[in-house]
Amino acid sequence: MRGSPLAVLLTAVCLCCAARAASNPSSQQPADPTAAAAGLRLSFINTSRGAAAKVPVYATCTCLDRAGRFCRLDASGRLRPCSTADNVVVLNGQTWCDYGIPLPATRSLELDPEQPMISGRIYLSAGSPLFLRVDEATGGLVQPDPANPSDPNRSIRFDWIEFTLDGTGFHGNTTCVDQFGLPIALTVFGRAGQHGPVGLTESRSALFAAFRASVPPAFQELADPQDCRILAPAHGAFAAAGPEKDYLQGYIDRMWAKYRSEPLVLTPDQGSFTGTVDAKDRIVFTRAGSGGSYVIQGKPTSQEVFLCNGVLAQGSATEKVLGAQIAAMLNRHVLETPMAWRQAGAYYRKDPCNRYAWFWHQHGLGHQAYGFAYDDVNGQSTSLAAPDPLAISIAYRLD
Repeated sequence: MRGSPLAVLLTAVCLCCAARAASNPSSQQPADPTAAAAGLRLSFINTSRGAAAKVPVYATCTCLDRAGRFCRLDASGRLRPCSTADNVVVLNGQTWCDYGIPLPATRSLELDPEQPMISGRIYLSAGSPLFLRVDEATGGLVQPDPANPSDPNRSIRFDWIEFTLDGTGFHGNTTCVDQFGLPIALTVFGRAGQHGPVGLTESRSALFAAFRASVPPAFQELADPQDCRILAPAHGAFAAAGPEKDYLQGYIDRMWAKYRSEPLVLTPDQGSFTGTVDAKDRIVFTRAGSGGSYVIQGKPTSQEVFLCNGVLAQGSATEKVLGAQIAAMLNRHVLETPMAWRQAGAYYRKDPCNRYAWFWHQHGLGHQAYGFAYDDVNGQSTSLAAPDPLAISIAYRLD
């Protein structure tokens, strides 16, 4: 199939489907998602109710091509390299690109199925296209960053899916790792059947209200007063300079003290690892049945746990697996009972924990969410994989 010259069809489903899909989440897909499926059909479905269904919506698609160049999808469906010549919109004293495709006015885009789309994002924005910028020095693509005060996208409601489409099929997910802006539900149809849906189907207004009503006061500050977005902890009050910068530090310190005097046993798919904290605050692991050691190079900060970076994302492939396990357990508050790491019912039972991630798991379809970067530990994320995809559906709400 991947060698076929047949086109890939990207279809924006008209808003007349909105009322039916909103009242019946299972209908948030084309009536026959694999029709005309010589290639791949990607459908956008606006399930908004009331006046929100009339708000203009734009899709902005960026990715890397097989040569590693940043590319974007144009209004004719072609993948074109990003260029500094695209920086023509002047905002906040800088020039920006407008790669937005108006969804209501676009019925279909035909893509070349022989062109891989690597590390891609499909942004959806309400009321305005998003503004990106091609960096003059590096040729890199400056993506939207609501945490940046000079970013022109700060007042725009937007969200995105992440994906790769290549010879191995479709791999993608919805995400709240950095922020929440719009509820998006993703479904993939393949020859072996349906994958998903995953994501969120409740209205924006209901999700904002529920977030403020159910998370602790420290996390409530992450919700924008104008209901534009909800930032992830380390991009808001829990950042290194924020008032909640040490939110998880007491728990981290207790766990490091605990495993200084007793062994920490982790059991990922790669084997059974036993470690203890040494005098340099490193956790030194050995694997049962093999020689060598695997080291977590220090005690993480609260930000490193929320962001799953720093000492939790260093070293060999095996050390990164162990770091991901520890990061996930600290976010979920289960590191004191490591044998419970596969028991999702044990997560988020105690504070301090990542209540931002907890909230999205409470409201996500199937209780799955990408609330932090290592939320795929124990299969809790919204990742979908289809080795031979026929159709992809993206449903979203603005109300």
